[in-house]
Amino acid sequence: MANKKATYPKEFLEHVKSITNKRAKIVIDHILQHGFITTEDLETTYGYSHPPRAARDVRETGIPLETFKAKSESGKSIAAYKFGDVTKLQVNRIAGRVTFPKDFKRKLYELGKGRCYICNGAFEERYLQVDHRVPYEVGGDTADARNI
Repeated sequence: MANKKATYPKEFLEHVKSITNKRAKIVIDHILQHGFITTEDLETTYGYSHPPRAARDVRETGIPLETFKAKSESGKSIAAYKFGDVTKLQVNRIAGRVTFPKDFKRKLYELGKGRCYICNGAFEERYLQVDHRVPYEVGGDTADARNI
């Protein structure tokens, strides 16, 4: 791939500068400098054992990323990431995940009688998460689940 410097809108660049998450910042800075970043870059250059997590950190800040196929140094097909349509920037997501107050979590736990809203299993409070993403990715995100 050619190392072509792209130009970005002012709002996009201001948003990018405001990102403080270390993994997201590394991905963003690498893409700004090189045009894209590969899973190999994330593993060998930056030491991340789970490159998709680093890409997700960027997406959680509201920055659109595209995933595409690239070749590793050994010729193996690997994933790479570049900025997507920057007009779809979500500036309201600067902090990534939302942090919920402990009182709010406790009230939800009590209201749910210690049961998971997805599987209805009974759990200790420390095992339940308000914003856990895996159940939604695995089981789907229904209108009912979003309104809980």
